[in-house]
Amino acid sequence: MMDDGLCIICNLENTAAPGDMPKDVLRPVKDGDNTAEWQFESRRIGYGRQYEAKGVSERVDMLIRIWRAPARIGQYAVLSEYEGQENPDGDQYRIDNVQQLTDDDGLKVTDLTLYRLDELYEVSTE
Repeated sequence: MMDDGLCIICNLENTAAPGDMPKDVLRPVKDGDNTAEWQFESRRIGYGRQYEAKGVSERVDMLIRIWRAPARIGQYAVLSEYEGQENPDGDQYRIDNVQQLTDDDGLKVTDLTLYRLDELYEVSTE
């Protein structure tokens, strides 16, 4: 089910020293000492979701499903190892909507509505 690619959820952080020009970097969410990484399933974007997004001048570029995750609106997702990937280091998206659901098998999942970034951030490896 969840084998279309890999998703890393990140926070956008300013890593510049106080007084220096801001330097925004995507810092992956951690699970203990390791980067939290989820396999994802691509979902079909329905007409209702597209219509609602256009009504508020938003854009929906991708909809994915991952196992239950502590994702929040405004965080970022770096997707890799999927068909259609454009950036060798992973495609970057802003998370515009988060839905915590239970799938047809009774398993807890999270649907993420994503907006593709035009300008990419550096991704921290720390």
